[in-house]
Amino acid sequence: MKNWNRWLLSGAVAIGVALLVAAPVAQAAGFGIFEAGAKATGMGGAYVAVADDGSSMFYNPAGLASNDKFYVSVGDTLIAPQSKFYGDNPFPGAGTTASQQRQIFFPPNFFVAVPVSKGVNVAFGTWFPNGLSTSWQNPDTFAGRFLSQRVDLRQYAFGLQLSAQLADWLSVGAGPELRVSDVKLQRNAAAYNMFTGRFVDVAHLNLVGDSFATGVTWGAGIQIKPTQELSIGASYHNKIDQKYTGKATLYQISTGNPYLDGAVAATYPLNTPVPAETTLQYPSIAQFGIGYKVSSCFTVSAAAVWTGWDVFNQTVFSFSSVNGKQIPAETLVHNWKNAWSYRFGVDYQATPKLNLLAGIVYDQTPQPDADVSPLLPDANRTGYSIGLGYKIGKATTVELSNLFLFFHDRSTNGAQVDGFNGTYKTFADLLVLNLKTSF
Repeated sequence: MKNWNRWLLSGAVAIGVALLVAAPVAQAAGFGIFEAGAKATGMGGAYVAVADDGSSMFYNPAGLASNDKFYVSVGDTLIAPQSKFYGDNPFPGAGTTASQQRQIFFPPNFFVAVPVSKGVNVAFGTWFPNGLSTSWQNPDTFAGRFLSQRVDLRQYAFGLQLSAQLADWLSVGAGPELRVSDVKLQRNAAAYNMFTGRFVDVAHLNLVGDSFATGVTWGAGIQIKPTQELSIGASYHNKIDQKYTGKATLYQISTGNPYLDGAVAATYPLNTPVPAETTLQYPSIAQFGIGYKVSSCFTVSAAAVWTGWDVFNQTVFSFSSVNGKQIPAETLVHNWKNAWSYRFGVDYQATPKLNLLAGIVYDQTPQPDADVSPLLPDANRTGYSIGLGYKIGKATTVELSNLFLFFHDRSTNGAQVDGFNGTYKTFADLLVLNLKTSF
């Protein structure tokens, strides 16, 4: 009986951890989406000081203050990430490799601005602050399957903003944002088999939110133009907590040992949706920048972006009792740090109809080594962007840009809290297309 109790304790810990590691996905440092428009992306995201199109709702709400026509912009960001894992000793061992499945994501953006009087605009828009997915190949044999097989996250922002040009050199803007998000998780759960002396798969976890989590936050911005050539900008989007409710279902996996399978069935609610809930913290974002028009056709811009990731220090999961069987509440510690990104971009008016764009970005990761896992292998990033805009007629412009985002090799340095150590190599390609017009 003593051995069975010890086995059950090991199983409880393994299944509890398997359920709880879902938490980091909703904060998604490696999957924050900063690309809300093609022109801004083409300039490496260095747009807060020179923002003047629909994506100003994200980069700087003051940027639409001088708009004097009914304005519409619609676009999409095609994101193609890829990641490989190389294991370290003692677990999962040198020589162990794995790759993420190739996926393409396409979060859209949409912006409308309406002038209500001279120098005053009302704007509505939607964009994706966070999202994407990690999905590993061969999920049933992947060495990290007890940490993550697949995770999906979507977060939408719906904004309503008022912008005003208070003087020739000063514009401001602000408004509320409705955030809507959902999350899904798949992974296997393990337990210690006292008969073989090994951990074995005993269940498959599927965690799905019942409905979209919602919450309201706000954004604001300011643009100052001391001279015709110089522009200075700053913006801020406030943090938000979102409460998720959903169902966690454990589907039993036979081990081939009836005693082991019976013990799992007697201990945990299997094949039955278990109500679960948690609250996740999304960070605030502050952007600061400066732009300078070197000539009538050439503009340079730089920006620094601060993200308050320190709000993401731990996640608490709670579960309801089902048929007298209870999954205990657990706490997962993250200890993320605030982080900066630095961005530089140029805009060259090659012809009256054609703009050429280019940019560079360096982005710090907030994630400590102990929290790096197959669920979220984040790292410092260096990116290079190119783009163009082409006018069709007098009021319509097509813009296309591409960001090549290179993640620095990220090692857990033997510190990963679950003992799954190794190095991750990641790359992402982001193609952004926008069509905008005014009338």
